[in-house]
Amino acid sequence: MSETSSCRRLSLSSRVRFRAVGDEGVLVHLESGRAVVLNETGLHILQQLERGPRSPAELADSLVETFEVEASQASKDLAAFLAELDAEQILGGEGKPG
Repeated sequence: MSETSSCRRLSLSSRVRFRAVGDEGVLVHLESGRAVVLNETGLHILQQLERGPRSPAELADSLVETFEVEASQASKDLAAFLAELDAEQILGGEGKPG
């Protein structure tokens, strides 16, 4: 998990836009035109990032508090989700353009 290590502050890339639609979210990558539909958990994470840079630990804590999931499970699932976002160039933050 080097790119999304627990001390790194993450944000949304300026190349993406998202909107909540009910309990889900729709994210559009402006350069590729790719659209992604997010479930309630994914939407929650993006809303946290929209409020300002967050560390993976802060995001995991928010998931534990909001969704009443075990901390170890929240961290594991979050790491996988952040890796997907990073691969799609959806994340910005320290050391990343956009």
